[in-house]
Amino acid sequence: MAHNNNQGRFSGRLQDARHLATMIKTVNFKDTAICNIGPDGIFFNLEESRCIFSRCLVPKSLFDDYKYVYPAKEQEHLDLRSQQGSQFDPSEYTEKWPEGYDNEGRAIFGISLSTLLNCLNMFGTAGGNGGSSSGGAGRYGGFGGGSNSASGSKYNASQGGTQAGGKDNQTPTSVAAVTAVKMTYNGPGSKLYLTLEDHGVITTCGIPTLDPEVPVVHDFNEEVISTVSMKSKWLDEGLRDLDATSPSVILRLSPDTPNFRISSLGTVEALDINYSLGDVLDSCQLAYDHDIQVSYNFTHVLHMLRACSLSTSAYIAINQEGFLRVQFLHPVSENRYMYSEYTFSPLETYE
Repeated sequence: MAHNNNQGRFSGRLQDARHLATMIKTVNFKDTAICNIGPDGIFFNLEESRCIFSRCLVPKSLFDDYKYVYPAKEQEHLDLRSQQGSQFDPSEYTEKWPEGYDNEGRAIFGISLSTLLNCLNMFGTAGGNGGSSSGGAGRYGGFGGGSNSASGSKYNASQGGTQAGGKDNQTPTSVAAVTAVKMTYNGPGSKLYLTLEDHGVITTCGIPTLDPEVPVVHDFNEEVISTVSMKSKWLDEGLRDLDATSPSVILRLSPDTPNFRISSLGTVEALDINYSLGDVLDSCQLAYDHDIQVSYNFTHVLHMLRACSLSTSAYIAINQEGFLRVQFLHPVSENRYMYSEYTFSPLETYE
C-alpha cells in the first residue's frame, strides 16, 4: 500500500517483545481493543457495556527507538452550506485532524489482541497468547505468573475472616530467550507491522487494523475519593480466596481496623478477607470519617487477576459515585515502568 506523506507515521523498537505481550495480557478481557498511538507511547483501551473499563500504557521510554510523526491537518469549512459558489476565505475555515486520528492527533484504530499476542509469540518467547480470561490459578482456572493460594496468609478467626500477610514471593532467576520486535504503522487503512528477530532469524507479520468504534471514556471523578495502596500479591491472594459462586464482591474501607475488607457471599460460604494499615496496607486514606461499602460484579472484578499477578503494586480508589479504579505498577527495570488500570461500575452502595 502506497504511503500518503500527509498521514501520521509510527515506528518503534523493543529489545524484548515480552514487555509488550505482558501489558496486553493484563487488560485482555475481550479480544478487540482500541489502540491509540501518540508521541508519548501506545495505549490499549477496552470497554464492555459501560460496566468495566481497562487500559494499559506502553510508554515511549520503554522503547529503544521510538518515532511518531503527526498527520497533516485538514481544513474544514465552518459553514458547509456556504461552500458552493464561494471563493476561498481562510477566515471561514478551521483545521482538524483527519479521520483515523483523535482530537490530539494520535492514531486510533481497532485491533485483535489475540492476533497481536500470537504474532509476538511467533518464536515461542512471549509466553503464549494468554487469551482473554476472567480466571487465574486455583479455583478460577490456570495461567502462569500468579500464586495459586494464600498459603502465606494469617487466618484471624476472631474476625471471621482472613488477615492477609506472609512473605513475598521470591522472583526466580533464569536466562530466557529474548525476541526483539519492531513495530510500524503508516496511517488509516494500513496494517500494523511487526518485525521480529530472534538469534538472526527475522519474520514480519502484518496485522489488519479495524475502523475504531467511538471510544467510551469514563471520566473517573477524583474530587472525593478514598484510596488504598498495597502489594499486588495480597490483592491477588484475597480475590482468589473468595467464594467463586458469589455474584458480587463487596469492598469496605474503614477508619478502624481492619481498614480494608473484601467480602463474598456465595452458595458455599460467606468469607471476609481483612487487610490492616501497617501490616499489609501501605496507605489508607478515607474521604469520610465513617465506613464506605460498595459491591461490584464479581465476574468483572476477576478480570484483573492477571494484572495482579504480573505487577508489584496496586492502588485502589473508590470515588463519590462508587466507581472502583485499580491501577497497577509493572516494573521493567530500574526507573522503567509500565502501567495498567481497571475501572468498575458499582452494583450497590451501602450507607
